[in-house]
Amino acid sequence: KADLDISATEAEARAGKPDLTGGLPLPRFVSVNVARANMRNGPGRQYPIAWVLVRRNLPVEVIEEYDNWRRVRERSGETGWVHKAMLSGRRTAMITAESKTDELVPLYGATSQDQPPVLRAEAGAIGEVRECSGEWCALGFKQGSGWVRRDRLWGVYPDEKIE
Repeated sequence: KADLDISATEAEARAGKPDLTGGLPLPRFVSVNVARANMRNGPGRQYPIAWVLVRRNLPVEVIEEYDNWRRVRERSGETGWVHKAMLSGRRTAMITAESKTDELVPLYGATSQDQPPVLRAEAGAIGEVRECSGEWCALGFKQGSGWVRRDRLWGVYPDEKIE
């Protein structure tokens, strides 16, 4: 019996894929690669479920490792242990709001606000991180891609360079 919080079908689907979430520096950002991942109070199935992550591609921060388990922090600050099979090295980032009344966040065609936005995204939208340089990161969405100010994202560090 597998010691995973996933169905056999999901485990088989991921079999043979490289593990991109282990043996890397801490802390680091990764993404959730399943539609539902249990965050537990400790590194094992014997620990109670404290929180459930219910969004595929959600960026989370790995802050500790123990065997096949990763202690992660999600945007609200909640932490818990997730089996590494639930995580992917694929980098994603979530658009954040500056205030509760914040509307759509503009994304531009280049690292400048000197032109009209090419795309607008709601707070909470998750895109694939394609590149980060200086104060800007390029994100890809199904509807298109564009550059957004790094300080509007959860999922990348302030000084991290991503190519």
